[in-house]
Amino acid sequence: MIIFGGGHSARAQDMSSQNFRIQGGNFNMTSGNKASQNFKLSDVVGQTAAGIFASKGYIVQAGFLNGAAGTAISFSVNPSVVDFGTLTPNNPIDKTLRITISNGNATGYTVRVSENQPLTTYAGAEITDTVCDPPAGGPCTLTQAAKWSLNSIYGFGYKMSGRTIPQDFNKDNFFRPFPATRRNETPALIMQTQAKKVVDQSTMTLRVNVNQNQPVGQYRNVLSFSAFVGI
Repeated sequence: MIIFGGGHSARAQDMSSQNFRIQGGNFNMTSGNKASQNFKLSDVVGQTAAGIFASKGYIVQAGFLNGAAGTAISFSVNPSVVDFGTLTPNNPIDKTLRITISNGNATGYTVRVSENQPLTTYAGAEITDTVCDPPAGGPCTLTQAAKWSLNSIYGFGYKMSGRTIPQDFNKDNFFRPFPATRRNETPALIMQTQAKKVVDQSTMTLRVNVNQNQPVGQYRNVLSFSAFVGI
């Protein structure tokens, strides 16, 4: 918390009874003594302590913690538009996105991704989401990557490379399909750490492959990325 003063004094608080006395210095929203003919009230609005308190078996986070105050937090995905150009049957095309995040003094971060829908034309034709190679390598799922190396396997999917990516991507040509908000699917975790003061960069490789029966048209969808710091 940052407090800007304007010539006001700050006073410690003194709490006591027959059996105890507590003295502490603290800034609060308000405190003081109120009285009338029938009552006398001494109060403080706020907390006497704010922070993280832990021992074996529990952790307590008290107060309004502002771990990000005074530090720079940034998140970017580049490029903002990906053009696969002209698709030809049995010829997978890969394009890359660069994801960069800096969490400053906040503890940790998570990054998630989803698509609004599969790649779709205005007429309603779709390129299905990949299921990856046959049983030896797949099927891949929204949370578990699998191998996709055959030109005879069609669809749209992604793989990740980087320091803080999920472990299921740590093999060559391991892909996942995207979760779709149209299907009410939960965005997929693609980057995560519990460290402070890191600047991390990961690469997302997008792959699309179609067969000879895929309808001609302009296929589009929207990928949404969300970053949360201070986990």
